[in-house]
Amino acid sequence: SSYFTKKIIMIGKWSDTTPATDHIQELCDKVKPEAEKKTGRDFREFKAFFVGDEYLHLWVIESISTGELVIELLGVQQHHKWDDPLKPFDENN
Repeated sequence: SSYFTKKIIMIGKWSDTTPATDHIQELCDKVKPEAEKKTGRDFREFKAFFVGDEYLHLWVIESISTGELVIELLGVQQHHKWDDPLKPFDENN
């Protein structure tokens, strides 16, 4: 997973890039099984912080629109380097 994260502040808008936090790591931990399923891989390490040679970009939403906290993995982009820019996901990611 990537060292930097972006948060959507409005639909279709990205915030500034910031270092990953413990909260971001918690989100990564929760979506790890789904990321493994989407990629067909078993990740020994799955860190939001700078570790290793290959990185994933994850599209994760955290919503309380239903009155209940929902965390969902919407997309995964594979084969990134730590400093690759984040690019928008589409329905194929």
